Amino acid sequence: MKLHNAFSVHGSPSEPSDTARPTRSTVEWNSIIRRSPPVKSLSVYAHAMLPSGALPNKFTFTFLLKACIHGFFSSLSCLHAHIILLGLHRDPFLRSSLITTYAHHRQVSMVDHLFRQETSNDTVVHTALVSAYARCGLLESARKAFDEMPQRNPVSWAALLTAYSGSTRDVEALGVFRRMLIESVECTEAALVCALSSAARLGALMYGQRAHLLIVVSGMHVPSAALGTALLGMYAKCGLVDDALKVFDRMPQRDQPAWTAMISALAAHGRGPEALDLFGEMLEFGFKPDSVICIAVLHACSHAGLVEKAREYFNLMVRVYGIRPGLEHYGCMVDVLGRAGQVEEAWKMVHSMPMEADEYVLKSLLYTCCNHMFLEYAEWAAEKLMSLNAGQASSYVLLSNAYASLGQWDSVERLRKLMRARGVPKISGSSAVE
Repeated sequence: MKLHNAFSVHGSPSEPSDTARPTRSTVEWNSIIRRSPPVKSLSVYAHAMLPSGALPNKFTFTFLLKACIHGFFSSLSCLHAHIILLGLHRDPFLRSSLITTYAHHRQVSMVDHLFRQETSNDTVVHTALVSAYARCGLLESARKAFDEMPQRNPVSWAALLTAYSGSTRDVEALGVFRRMLIESVECTEAALVCALSSAARLGALMYGQRAHLLIVVSGMHVPSAALGTALLGMYAKCGLVDDALKVFDRMPQRDQPAWTAMISALAAHGRGPEALDLFGEMLEFGFKPDSVICIAVLHACSHAGLVEKAREYFNLMVRVYGIRPGLEHYGCMVDVLGRAGQVEEAWKMVHSMPMEADEYVLKSLLYTCCNHMFLEYAEWAAEKLMSLNAGQASSYVLLSNAYASLGQWDSVERLRKLMRARGVPKISGSSAVE
């Protein structure tokens, strides 16, 4: 799409003649562009708005740059040129939008150029630079840009916190959160979500509780779906499932991620029947399950030993909701069948999969076969695992223990020699004193 063909590039944009007055105002065109899908919005701008003689303003380009973020990079340079021709390139919000858009396409040199071409102490532009560097994976540059800011606002702090948390540098993320608390910086919702996410991954309950306290003190007794999901996820990861349930129950609006997080938490903590009850409640509310929540449901069945329920949900997932099973779904089914002693069925499922079994599926099968002394199947699974990751001792040890329990010491010695030949380290023993 060559947008410049529809735009006068000689001096300022061409003015509409008396015979070609705009049929719609700029505000009306902006409304149409804002409501249009990305590719349609760019087409409306190039082939309808510009030929009509209506002059775009900064709001027009704000909407169009969002369209470029969704993959239409080829149009970005033309829009950038139009912004310059209209003299809008000094507007801080447009500069920050351009910086953000170029960062989405990993154009670091253009990000640097846009920031340096105009001397500015504007906090919006500086904050956009912090986020841009973070998106490009340049966290040290993001931190440097933050430290050099002449002024910071809550959004600036949130940008740095998001940068660290989004890169799972959780210790540094919580360090930023701690500084915000010390300096009495107001926490935005984005900052709280990221602080809770980092606290969850680290199991840092104290920081999670501080974030919860801020939510309550700020008057957000009823948090948004995103914030509520992050909060319940933090409590669940820290082992406080009942506290997570309290948060979930108080959420006025529960979106799909909230239901998924709560069902997954119950399943992970061995509360399978509750997880399945909640899944049924979710279906009653009209939510359609996705691939992720089906994994949580199958995990719940596995931990609760509900083989028939697992079969029922697996078939429901495929036949009713059209979800194509992935490796994790098959791994869950192998696990639930194995726990119930259905080794033959687990074996057949692994061999009927439309893709190669991965480490998770093979380990589930190996555990099952060793526990129930299906040595021929166990040897097959162990050999597959060894070929995937010959340096891990766990598969050798599991099979060796199975041989030992049956008194097959020749097989045990053969495995030990194989481990030595492949350079696989033995798992160190330990005692209660240690």
